[in-house]
Amino acid sequence: MKKSPCEIVLLTLDGEFASRWLSELTPLAENDAEAPLALTFAHAEYQALNSVLRGGDTQILVIDDASLGDQTVRDALNAVRTQRAEIDCVLLTGSSDAQQEGFECVISRGESNYGVVYRTLRRILLERIATPFADALREYVYAARDSWHTPGHSSGDSLSSSPWISDFHRFMGEHVFNTDLSVSVKMLDSLMDPISVIRQAQQLTAKTFGARHSYFVTNGTSTSNKIVLQHLLRHGDRVVVDRNCHKSVHHAMIMSGAVPVYLESAVNQRYGIYGPVPQREIFAAIDRTPGARLLVLTSCTYDGLRYDLKPIIEYAHAAGLFVLIDEAWYAHGRFHPEMRPTALECGADFVTQSTHKMLSAFSQASMIHVGDFGWREVSDGDAEFDAAGFREDINMHTSTSPQYGMIASLDVARKQMSIEGFSVLERTLGFAEEIRTFVRDNTVFSNLSARDLCDDSLADDGIRLDPTKVTIDVGCAGLNAPDAQAQLFTEFGIQVEKNTHNTLSFLVTIGTTESKVLRLKQALRSLSEQADSGAKQKPKAASSEDTVGQNLPALSEIVALPRTAYFARGEKRSWEGDKRELLIGAIACDEVVPYPPGIPLLVPGQRITTEILDAIAAFTSDRTDLEMHGLRSLNGEPAIRVLTEQEAQDALSEFQVVAKLIDGDAEKRLPSQNSVEKKDNAAVSTGAKEIV
Repeated sequence: MKKSPCEIVLLTLDGEFASRWLSELTPLAENDAEAPLALTFAHAEYQALNSVLRGGDTQILVIDDASLGDQTVRDALNAVRTQRAEIDCVLLTGSSDAQQEGFECVISRGESNYGVVYRTLRRILLERIATPFADALREYVYAARDSWHTPGHSSGDSLSSSPWISDFHRFMGEHVFNTDLSVSVKMLDSLMDPISVIRQAQQLTAKTFGARHSYFVTNGTSTSNKIVLQHLLRHGDRVVVDRNCHKSVHHAMIMSGAVPVYLESAVNQRYGIYGPVPQREIFAAIDRTPGARLLVLTSCTYDGLRYDLKPIIEYAHAAGLFVLIDEAWYAHGRFHPEMRPTALECGADFVTQSTHKMLSAFSQASMIHVGDFGWREVSDGDAEFDAAGFREDINMHTSTSPQYGMIASLDVARKQMSIEGFSVLERTLGFAEEIRTFVRDNTVFSNLSARDLCDDSLADDGIRLDPTKVTIDVGCAGLNAPDAQAQLFTEFGIQVEKNTHNTLSFLVTIGTTESKVLRLKQALRSLSEQADSGAKQKPKAASSEDTVGQNLPALSEIVALPRTAYFARGEKRSWEGDKRELLIGAIACDEVVPYPPGIPLLVPGQRITTEILDAIAAFTSDRTDLEMHGLRSLNGEPAIRVLTEQEAQDALSEFQVVAKLIDGDAEKRLPSQNSVEKKDNAAVSTGAKEIV
């Protein structure tokens, strides 16, 4: 079996000592037939540290404090943590009182038994590349034990012996079935109460991703978000939240009975791109919402736009808010200096990640990371993370029959990023730049930068673009993006991540290959040639000013708790013909969301305005390429579920009571029960719609 190369670098100014180290340790590595690693040893001076950290095979840095001095040692350690957080640092010292914080272990400079030194360094790497759960699963499968427990297919035997469905068994492969086990297999631990291999895998994950605790979730970041919000929120708690958050956050607020204070995302009208919330508007919303419990933001967005999170998180913490950052699209961020800092590194309390989106995990495989809570200086114990309570929240949303292959994929994905995350991302970023360069030099299309994708209101917010998300403007060459997307699929076998009316978005991942890049370039060249040759024969198919973003109306008044509105019986009302007027001023029971882009036009508890109804009708009739989530049907006509008159009166009264409890002057800002908001279309000057 080919061994994976791992380089251990001694950082020292003592050339004589370095030569002795290498001469003693290299033969031990060469004669180590049992190790699954090919350990190599090198040395470098401090001036070469940056070059060392750019080497993908570098896995351990041994820092010699005797030759470098205390300050240089700390500088070296900080450089490693900034550029290659996954690398293990070992302190080589002759002092008994040397500062050891931040180092994986300490080795005496005077150690004469180099066998001990070698085994210590090897142990550090073996612990990092361990996959406790995946190894246990493999061991169990290869032991070929008879199954007298669930699931019913019994390691696939019910399929392989069937004349009707054995073809599916062959198509999927035997290990898909014989790794599909149950909690009856005690040696594989329990996701509901991990005490052995799953617990060990999660502890390794926390170290790799820089978290205090990490948890595996087998139903995606949708469930991860619900778990975190359930843990933090109680009935009536206020949440400052981006309107453009994932629908699971809206669902969690319905479930908890929380009160949202919505932030309006910046909208790039030209491209139909929904970006972050301007920083000043986040601050203003926090200032106007004393007693709020939580801030929820998405970073990066679907299109790759990232907040400058540190000042935002610090501002929220100073006001007493917990912070949840949805990093569903950014699980890879920690493993390359160009992508950092991550949300955890900026101080987020909770981070949810879709490990499957960018890393080597199965679909639905997700993680929750918990920060250190160091900002909480209170005396009632709230500063401490309630691990037992959080486990109960997880269990409320977790199946007692999780997919064990999915858990193993999380274990393996963590290992890969821990040992070769920098290398695979270096390659990935290279592919992304290669595609951008090709588009710029060889097509009539244009690449879109962070500045292109952002609205002007974000100009000074330090918004950055995740370079693995490549967005190309094809509308500038007269192409209709949905048509171009269909052509890429039918003629070239290429499936893109998403499109707007004039852009195509390509996701470059650690699974991207040279062959895939070559085929994409050939396809884009062909599309470009067609667009260029037809430019004089036909008008542009997509105007740069046409956008679904222009159909997104301002957020109207929230007048009922989302939970109350959603769980009401309600009634369905159509907007066809003269029935339309019956909807104006009504209170929505459901979330109405065009997808893509997935921005809610209505959330439960929101007033329906003329402008919102116009937008829903336009999306429904004009955009056949979109899904419309949350609409109902009444006698064959599209309809919206709303509160009945009595339910509306009760909901408004409840809302007033809750408002009084959580904010003494909230009642002054509430509308009367019989009023209909007449200012729904007015611009919200702060970008946040205060709802209580």
